[in-house]
Amino acid sequence: MSGINFLSENLTNEATLSITTGAENSQFPLSNLQQESTTKKFRSTGNTVVIEVDLGQTREIDTFAIVGHAVDGLGITALSIKTSVTNDFSGSTAIPITLSTEFNMGYEFITQVEHRYVELTVTGTGSYCELSNFFIGKRTNLPLNSFSISSFRYRNDDRSETQFNDYGQQFSNILNYRKRLVGTIEYCTKSEVETLDELFLAHGRHDPLWVIIDPDSDAMNNGNYKLTMYGYMEKMPSFNAVGGQLFNTSMELNQVI
Repeated sequence: MSGINFLSENLTNEATLSITTGAENSQFPLSNLQQESTTKKFRSTGNTVVIEVDLGQTREIDTFAIVGHAVDGLGITALSIKTSVTNDFSGSTAIPITLSTEFNMGYEFITQVEHRYVELTVTGTGSYCELSNFFIGKRTNLPLNSFSISSFRYRNDDRSETQFNDYGQQFSNILNYRKRLVGTIEYCTKSEVETLDELFLAHGRHDPLWVIIDPDSDAMNNGNYKLTMYGYMEKMPSFNAVGGQLFNTSMELNQVI
């Protein structure tokens, strides 16, 4: 899988969620999974929980992605999904989702199906499971495009507050890091411009967008995770004509906290 991938229409947002095995901690309810902030998390009462996602109608699914609490971490050690036309998953094959505790996320590109129900089987880190945000839906892939090398910027902003006394001693209030990605997508065709313009307008600066830039880790070690972002656009992108009916556009993304 080459190119840049956008996860835009998250079918989870309008789905009906229910627990079929296990129970929720009432202080961290299942409904938190449909909040955009990662710090609004769901917690189970036991170390295993099975969650059923009813999408309301048959939908196209080819991608599952998950991100953990931006400060506390992923909160699980294993996760697999099943998809089905009905809520009987007995004939469905479990698909393990590759997780990275180090980078606090995981995702899987699957063979496209047209199903209504998704079942998540989750294993926690000890006495309970925690989940923050996950994506179920269809990816938008630009197979010949990614961020240009010369424009690409990746960093983690340290949000800690630092002060100095009269002697120059440093005192820090240690806060979390926030990931930031900046880059230009070059030489987009007319059809790609239309696709991106619709996507940008749908999300604006207020609705989080998932972007997977280096799924094969070609650009950077662990690029499949380091260069994957669940974030807000800092400003609305513009398109610049570069000749031959091709266009460039830039993106600035900040991690959702």
